[in-house]
Amino acid sequence: MAGVAAAAGLKWSSAAGTLATMKVLPADRADLGRFGEVVAASFLQERGAVVLVRNLESKLGEIDLIVAFGREVAAVEVRAARRPEIAPELVSLRKEQQVRRLAAMLDPPIFRVDLVTVLVQTGGVKVRWHARV
Repeated sequence: MAGVAAAAGLKWSSAAGTLATMKVLPADRADLGRFGEVVAASFLQERGAVVLVRNLESKLGEIDLIVAFGREVAAVEVRAARRPEIAPELVSLRKEQQVRRLAAMLDPPIFRVDLVTVLVQTGGVKVRWHARV
């Protein structure tokens, strides 16, 4: 995480699950989403995950990250927001079903789905990991 954090002008505090000392906030929604995915991938890597794929796209939708924890593989949905109301409930049932359906069609199929929420504010970034949602 140190390399990504430094490049983004951030200081990582892994115990608290937060990044602090933001120099520049992401400019728009697309930048916020990309930033959230970078932060989420780094956060999971700090916890032993290996990122296998980023932004897997198909006609059925997109999976933000596919990561491995040892022999277990997970499809990860990343939600980045600027408001503190960010929560697992913000991922719609439709989006969850889309990720599950796409993950199950992979070879080999992936049955584990995780959610990482990234709250981006001027004072820093707070990351929450919801495993096996």
